[in-house]
Amino acid sequence: MQSNVQPWFRDPLSLLGLFQGVIIWSTMAIFISIEIAWISFACGGMIGIFLWLTALGYGRKRVAMFTLYGILFNAALSSYSGWMAFY
Repeated sequence: MQSNVQPWFRDPLSLLGLFQGVIIWSTMAIFISIEIAWISFACGGMIGIFLWLTALGYGRKRVAMFTLYGILFNAALSSYSGWMAFY
């Protein structure tokens, strides 16, 4: 019997969860400024929480895990922007 499990890098929902915050931060950093991009954590965090809850609701544990990693990446990038803006 063949398994339908694919690697995480071929799963579009896992990639969306992982990179949604990074995409929001980089878009703000490029088009506005890197000092203002710290506010992307509010957007990326909120979207990430809803993606995480949706993934848990549908039983997609891998997507939920990568969404949490994406929220952490967004927090790190936003912290860097906040450091540049306020120090």
